[in-house]
Amino acid sequence: MTFKVTSPYTGTASWQKGNIHVHTRANPDKQGSQIDYEYGGDCDDVIKQSLSVPFNFDFICTSIHPYIDAIDTFTQPMEHEDIVVIPGREIQNDTIYYGHYEGGYFRDEKAKYIHALTMGRENGVSLCCHPCFFETTRPREGGEWKNILESLLSPCALLKDLNLVGIEVYNGLSMLEEDQGSKPYSPHFSEPCWDDLLTRGYKCLGFAGNDEFYREHYIYENYAPLGYIRVAGDKNETSILNNIGAGNFYASTGVELDTLPLEVTETDEGYGFHLSSPAEVIWKAIVFEQHEDGYTLQSYTSDITGAWTFTQRKKWKYIRFQACSPLDDKKRAWLQPIYGPDWVDHGS
Repeated sequence: MTFKVTSPYTGTASWQKGNIHVHTRANPDKQGSQIDYEYGGDCDDVIKQSLSVPFNFDFICTSIHPYIDAIDTFTQPMEHEDIVVIPGREIQNDTIYYGHYEGGYFRDEKAKYIHALTMGRENGVSLCCHPCFFETTRPREGGEWKNILESLLSPCALLKDLNLVGIEVYNGLSMLEEDQGSKPYSPHFSEPCWDDLLTRGYKCLGFAGNDEFYREHYIYENYAPLGYIRVAGDKNETSILNNIGAGNFYASTGVELDTLPLEVTETDEGYGFHLSSPAEVIWKAIVFEQHEDGYTLQSYTSDITGAWTFTQRKKWKYIRFQACSPLDDKKRAWLQPIYGPDWVDHGS
């Protein structure tokens, strides 16, 4: 069979804008973590905020932090005519001050500081939250990314059961706390963590969320950009979750892309990738490509432009594209990885 490289965005007719990471105090079954009741909003207030400027969301995932004896507890499903409300939970394995899990839900010591977000009780999608939070934002011994990376590549049974499909490349709470602490958000969002997984053969989607409690000190114009994802498909929970799981979305902190943001062609020279945005941006291609006897990670950058065509001539395992505002480098958009003819899955 001839390998064919395709764009996950082919045939997209409409996009839904949403926040994957919104915390509430809505726990229908058992008492949840104190942090939800102290900071999380009532669902009606969260929906009202999510529908207003600057959010204007088509969907949100409302999350709670369940205790270990209620680990299957999600927020209450809600029907609303203006917004899709997806139930969620965040397994906060060994948290900062609230709701310790008597040694942690993930029993592997290396997974001590993994937090896992699940969107959707039925056919849900799970991902690793704020992977650098305990290394750069609120440092804890053992919380370094290298430990989380090792756990994701060799998961314990409970972590493996979650089938994590991605990682939070951007987390609004981390950005806000680090900006207010007068230190740069490091390391460049969580893009290096994403590439650490991809270069090791771990297929991984990239997400952006706000870790949102709608607290008064969130001032997006001055601090954290608004993190969200744009998902292809219809405005209902099934379509949104299916398209997230299939990688038919891009993550953003303010950069919008065209309805068809990426087209792929194959020529005698190699593979051509045509990217487009309604506003001028700086495009970047991050490529895991052949160099001498091995593969190395390389990046290629465009001029300031709306449309950019990038041709990949060398052998390659994956390519991912991102766009950055030329006026504010905190405003970016991340497309999902494209896997090439030389891709080999982790463990194969």
